[in-house]
Amino acid sequence: MNIDTDTQYAFSRSVADTVLKNYDRFVKVDGEVGDKKTYDPRSWGKIAETAMAARVVEAARQLGSYGKSVV
Repeated sequence: MNIDTDTQYAFSRSVADTVLKNYDRFVKVDGEVGDKKTYDPRSWGKIAETAMAARVVEAARQLGSYGKSVV
């Protein structure tokens, strides 16, 4: 398991999914500017961060460290 690669993929996949599902609102179409709420990085970034965090939680469970503390 490569946590770095897995979390990068979870983040990137989420961004790609958002762009592809909302393409016409994400980019300029017919000379118009897309929908700011859709292309604003704070919008899709929040979704991507959530996807990455979910992958970290899944990895912690798979590796047996979920819910444990180092203190």
